[in-house]
Order: sequence, then C-alpha cells, then structure tokens
Amino acid sequence: MSPTPLRATAPGVPVAVLVPAALALAAGLWSLAGPPVWRDEAATVSAAARSLPETVHLLRHVDAVHGLYYALAHVVVALGGTGIVALRLPSVVAGVLAAAGTGALGRALGGPRAGLYGGSLLALMPVFSRYSQEARPYALTMAAAVGATLLLVRALRGPTPGAFAVYGLSVAALAYLNLFAILVPAAHGIAVLLCRGPFARWCLAVVPGLALAAPLGWLASRQSAQVGWITRPDAGDVGMLAVQLFGDLGAATPAWLGVAPLVAALAVVGAVRSPLRAARAVAGSPATGLLVRVALPWLLLPPAALLAVSWAAHPVYVFRYVLCCVPAAALLAGAGLAAAPARVAVAAMAAAAGLSVPGQLATRGPDGRQDDPRPVIALLGAQARPGDAVLFVPAKVRKYEVVYPGVFGRLDDVALVRSPRRDGTFGGRDAGSRVLAARLAGVRTLWVVGHTGKAASWRLDLVRRTFVPGGRWTSRGLFVARYDAAGSQVSSNGDGVGK
Repeated sequence: MSPTPLRATAPGVPVAVLVPAALALAAGLWSLAGPPVWRDEAATVSAAARSLPETVHLLRHVDAVHGLYYALAHVVVALGGTGIVALRLPSVVAGVLAAAGTGALGRALGGPRAGLYGGSLLALMPVFSRYSQEARPYALTMAAAVGATLLLVRALRGPTPGAFAVYGLSVAALAYLNLFAILVPAAHGIAVLLCRGPFARWCLAVVPGLALAAPLGWLASRQSAQVGWITRPDAGDVGMLAVQLFGDLGAATPAWLGVAPLVAALAVVGAVRSPLRAARAVAGSPATGLLVRVALPWLLLPPAALLAVSWAAHPVYVFRYVLCCVPAAALLAGAGLAAAPARVAVAAMAAAAGLSVPGQLATRGPDGRQDDPRPVIALLGAQARPGDAVLFVPAKVRKYEVVYPGVFGRLDDVALVRSPRRDGTFGGRDAGSRVLAARLAGVRTLWVVGHTGKAASWRLDLVRRTFVPGGRWTSRGLFVARYDAAGSQVSSNGDGVGK
C-alpha cells in the first residue's frame, strides 16, 4: 500500500491567509483596553515590571512554565511600558498569526475555500477574541500549535532531515509556551500514521524536541502546587468544553444563542464530506481526507488526555490549556463549508458572524473575565485616605498593587515584611500574628482586599477582634471591606458595587 501523497495547492493570491488575518486583527484591536485586568494578567504585569534577575528569582519559586512568555513581556515593557494595552498586543499579533496559519493549513490540505472559511471562522469565534485580548501566553500557544502543524505538513510533503529538524524545534517551542501543549505533537503522531507518512522520521524529530523541553518539565514538577487549585472536572465541564472548542465562551452566553452549534455542525459535515471528496478527486485512492486526518486528532486528543488524567490521577484540566485545539475545529468547519455550494457557504459565514456578536460583546464587557476589580478599586481610590492601612487576603492579591499603583501607593501595606520582588513570589511574605497585631494597634482605618469565595483567614479573625466593620463591597472575583478601630466613627455599610 503506497503512501497517500500530500499535494501542494495551486499558486495564487493567498486570500485564504489575508482575509482571516485581517478579521483577526480587527477582532484583536476592537476595544483592546475594555476587558478588565484579571488576576492572571496582574501576574503578567507583576513579572514584567521586575528586572531580569528578579524575574529569574521569581521563576525559581513559581510560574517556571511561563518563563519564555515573561521574557517576551520584558521586551514589551522595555518598548511600551507596563500598560495593559501594550502587554496585550503580543496576543493580538499571535491571534493574527493563528488565523492566517489556519487559513494556510486549510488551503494546503483542503483547498483555497477550506482555508478561507476555516481561518475566517476562527477569527470570528468569541473564544478566540477572549484569549487574543489577554496578556497571557495562550494565544501565543495557539499560534505556535498552528505553526507546528504547518511545519509538519511541510515535512510530510518533503521529508528531508532539515524539514523534520525544524519541526522538532517547534515541538520544544510549544512546550515552553505551555507544557500541556506537548499533547499537540502527540496528535501529530496519530496524523502521521493516518496519512501513512514517515513515522520513524517523525519520531526522530520529536525526541530531541522533548529532550529540550525536559528541563522545563522537571522544574514544573517541583512547582506542581501551582495547579493544586484545579478541581476534578464533572459532566458540566465536559459540556462546557464542547461549547468552547467550537468557539463560544461557555457560561457568558447561552450555548444555543452562540456560534458553537453552527461550527460543530459544519465540522461534522467537513469530517464526513472531505474524505468522500478526496476519494472522488484521486482516482483509485482510498478515502483519505487529509485535512480530517490532521485536524481530528488535534481536536480530540489533547482535551481527552487532560480529562483522563484529571479523572484517573490529579486534576489538571482547564480549558485555556487546550485552547490550542480550537483551530482544528475551525479547519473541520471550513472543510464543511467548502463542500457546500458557494451561496450556502456565504450565507453560513454571515450567520456565523451574526451569531458571534453576543459572545464578542460579552468578552469585552465586565463579565468577560473571571475577575473585574475595577469597581472595588475605584471605590478604594475614592474613599481610602492617604495613610490608611491595607491588608491583602490572600497575600497573592497584592499583585494588584502593580496594576493600580496610584491607589495602593497611598496606603500602608500593614502585613508586608518582604516584598514580592525580594521574596521571588507574587504575594510577598506577610507578618506573623504577633507582628501583625502590633502593627494594627496604631491603625484607625483598615481596608481588606481579597478574593471572593475564599475560606476564612486567621488575619481576618484578628482584624474582627480589634476593629469594627464599616462596610463591605464586592465585584466580580474581588471584595474590599472597611474596618475602623473601636471608638472611631464607623461609615455606613455597603452592599456591593458589582456582581
């Protein structure tokens, strides 16, 4: 049985690349400053604002898996400062590359129409916009996954040692952007087998890439407590995964109102029709469906593997860890549209654009991120007086000091004994109970800033024994509470400034 050939597409103007890139750029720049800075982005600001030695000190304790991304963030800060728009721009660029690369993949494996529709659908997805506007490494990982897949296709077409060596380097780059993205090359291995490609050469290329990534894996194993907050996924998480993989945000908008059902239906059509079209196009060949054989393992294997590990061993599944699989869904949906008449395809693309609007608006609104600290920060800025004390519960909420220096710079961080920079952490080191009690003795007004939904802290118990509550206000993910020393005038209670 002879290997299935991977034919090059006809030359021409790469509309399948240019149009998705333009759509992705528009989606990325649309209200780029609008989404609130949530806790993970605050970590990026905190890391990027440090000197390189301080960042290395940080990575020895936490976030070693994001070292490459923080190095890029340092370059951004050197060029454009620590503003959130500047720090989000690399993700915008990565989104453009991911959409353009998806168009190129579809063009290479399924024809120009498959590339045009697949790349454009990716750029229209609300979940794509969500991560293309975030100062975190997940959009870069998505772009790297697309790039690695393009390099794999190139190596399969011309299986030279050089082509496979470059592909092997892309495997290492994927791991250094997101360690869990190493599952994408595993899906590539299945694709090589399904396409009857040179599996031995693929193995020889992947092994050095994995070897280059091994030190990162060792460091990550020493910092495994960082994923200790992840809970075991349930049936609801699996259902949410299905919605998000096909382009919607999940909880932000009802699934039936979004673009995911349409993309999923088109992907099913693409998975069924593409092999049949390939059989008709190549007389005497088996129903290969090269696009399907590349995209389907890419779509399914990484999420299934993380879910399996989460159920059988330790919870490690979070959707953003498998965001890099979303382009595979777009590829399959693009193949489905390419199998339809042109008028039907254009109507479906218009419908997808319309259905994506609620999700696009939601991801740029106050509920578009896990946290919205702006209302409580605004209240703190308006009501806290210079010299008032502030207490962070837990200490890692201190990350917001770097994001809002004008607010927190006026307050006395009463519990801090070692700064985050010196401590090599995001939260720094807090005083023990005796030292904190002594420091609180001279405080008249204390502001407590913390994450909502967290367990009680001994620090709060200490505060409540010596202070009188003066109000508590909550927003999405954060709260701020005022406490006044016994005998001082107490402000009226607040009942919330947000959700």
